[in-house]
Amino acid sequence: MLFLPRSRPGAIGAVLLLALCFTCAAQAAEPVHVSLIAINDFHGNIQPPSGSVLMPDAANPAGTRVAAGGAAYLSSLVQQLKARNPGHSLVVGAGDLVGATPLASGLFHDEPTIEVLNQIGLDVSSVGNHEFDKGRTELLRLQNGGCYPRAAEGSSGTVGVDTCMNAGSFAGAKFQYLAANVLDTASGQTLFPATALREMGGIKIGFIGLTLRATPSVVTPAGVAGLQFLSEVATVNRLAPQLRAQGAAAVVVLIHQGGQTSARTVQDKTCPDFSGPILALADQFDSAVDVVVSGHTHQEYVCVRPDGKLVTQTGFYGRLVSLVDLSIDPVHRRVLAKDANNLVVLNGATVKDANGIPLPLPQGAAALSPDPAVEAIVRRYGDLSAPLSDMEVGRLAAALDRRTNAAGESTLGAVVADAYLAGTSDPSYGDRAAQIAFTNPGGLRADLGSSLAVTFGQLFSVLPFNNSLVTMDLTGAQLLRLLEQQWEKPQPPGGRVLPVSSGFSYVWDASKPEGAAPGKGQRVVPGSMRLHGEPMAMEQSYRVTVNSFMASGGDALGVFKQGRNVQEGETDLVAAKLYFRLKGILPRPQMGRIQRIN
Repeated sequence: MLFLPRSRPGAIGAVLLLALCFTCAAQAAEPVHVSLIAINDFHGNIQPPSGSVLMPDAANPAGTRVAAGGAAYLSSLVQQLKARNPGHSLVVGAGDLVGATPLASGLFHDEPTIEVLNQIGLDVSSVGNHEFDKGRTELLRLQNGGCYPRAAEGSSGTVGVDTCMNAGSFAGAKFQYLAANVLDTASGQTLFPATALREMGGIKIGFIGLTLRATPSVVTPAGVAGLQFLSEVATVNRLAPQLRAQGAAAVVVLIHQGGQTSARTVQDKTCPDFSGPILALADQFDSAVDVVVSGHTHQEYVCVRPDGKLVTQTGFYGRLVSLVDLSIDPVHRRVLAKDANNLVVLNGATVKDANGIPLPLPQGAAALSPDPAVEAIVRRYGDLSAPLSDMEVGRLAAALDRRTNAAGESTLGAVVADAYLAGTSDPSYGDRAAQIAFTNPGGLRADLGSSLAVTFGQLFSVLPFNNSLVTMDLTGAQLLRLLEQQWEKPQPPGGRVLPVSSGFSYVWDASKPEGAAPGKGQRVVPGSMRLHGEPMAMEQSYRVTVNSFMASGGDALGVFKQGRNVQEGETDLVAAKLYFRLKGILPRPQMGRIQRIN
């Protein structure tokens, strides 16, 4: 309120004129430009990952595949983007920064990943489901610092060999994890702060960080013990207006949940056939939300929803970043314009076509130079892990991968299930030897195919969770119930078909509805379950091996929690290593263990 004196009309006019001038100046204030540099699902890939991304190429209508990723190159691109908008840029994340990590980080309990992200300048990130792989205590250690408790490592199969590699200490993350929908049930408080405000150029940006509500169904129960995961929509809609009330000119949701499109190249912004859980969530978020930075589904997209919300994701393993540009009115504290682009972290490595001929970079593209400071960190941990990583454990007759046939089988899944069975069925097990083994497709994190020689590092990339093998008794009726759970709620669309070991087989009918209520599935053809060609009896008990994640009911496979005469054995990685060594040259497995009709 403007208080004016009761006399001197000339003074009153001067004051009013001055006030009007201030108003005019305020209305004419230039927009403030803010840049957000986003990553998601990094999964500790501090070294350049295998694989490639498809970039548009003016010289090639089909696009050109390029090698991308590696923390040193990621950092170089981030620093370039920061320099483009100095003082007005933030680096943000949407979860799964750690967990399911390659050996160079996993061997040291993901301390290298935190060290690298600190150096890159990550400011704030949501948690993802993989942040909970080793439980809340370990996640809090990564945030707050401290050495990994060596006494807790347990069995001889434990892969982590060292911790606190920098002068005997580990300082933890300089960036802040957010967990708006993760409550500690004992205290009723969120595990990490729910929101964050960051100010740039006098403009406040509000962040809400959260993970998918279904995290308990995709993480081992021990990892989320004592935690409650709340509704994503209710959480965001409660917090977004609060951030606005605190002066946020823009509200950004960092959420570990996503969708997918049918876009061919990583820079396609037309967002064709956009689908997945993130749509319903984003469309129900409060209108105060301007941007949704998503993750979890390992897809690349930049999409605009009908209400104007911008929704992005950068794929996985640090091959891309999303550059989100916001133009903000500093007077009325609102977003005037917003745009985003997914940019490739070109690392200059050679990609070859099907004939082994090196592919040129797309027209106008240039490889990045590695950031020397980050490169030194990566090289150090790479050198420390190399003796173990480079050790050859076996050879392949043909490449193995996670691609599934119409029935849901994959060559890699079949081999891992066979390794589980071999590791728990030798004569020392006696009458408790396993007869059948299953693994879960989500536990297979990489393919084996870049070389027919298999190293320990490659095998670790396939099985990075260090799960133990668990063998139990299940009846034929329980096994049938298990197989139906592959398509029952809350499984994702298309179901979750488990790779099975050689000797076990069954048939499923695709004409029967999927997504049935628990206990109501009818997809397995009656009488089709067989063991070594013989029909399986519903009342008979069979010895079954799975990993400890599955045994505890992970992936909504509750039947495994009913197993009897439970026996825990070696880790899956150790069992797989021994299997590869014993096989010498491992033949490509025969498919047809699972058959689909209709």
